[in-house]
Amino acid sequence: MPATHDISAIEDVFSIWDSDAEMSREVGVPYDRTAKWKQRRRIPPEAMEAVVGAAEREGVFLTVELLTRLNAPRGTAKVVE
Repeated sequence: MPATHDISAIEDVFSIWDSDAEMSREVGVPYDRTAKWKQRRRIPPEAMEAVVGAAEREGVFLTVELLTRLNAPRGTAKVVE
């Protein structure tokens, strides 16, 4: 049965996986890279297809267009305390 996720913010994309480490494995990038994406609230354009594919394997429908819309504008990184 597909997972149900309401994807209305970039943070929702990261919540598809149980951890950042799991997302990293599924997307095929080092952990520190996905941690930076999460901190910056941005998934770089060159990684979007991989994220879409990994989400699909989790039963979650995403598109590159949706990820582009949800990305925070450049230079507005979220401060993590």
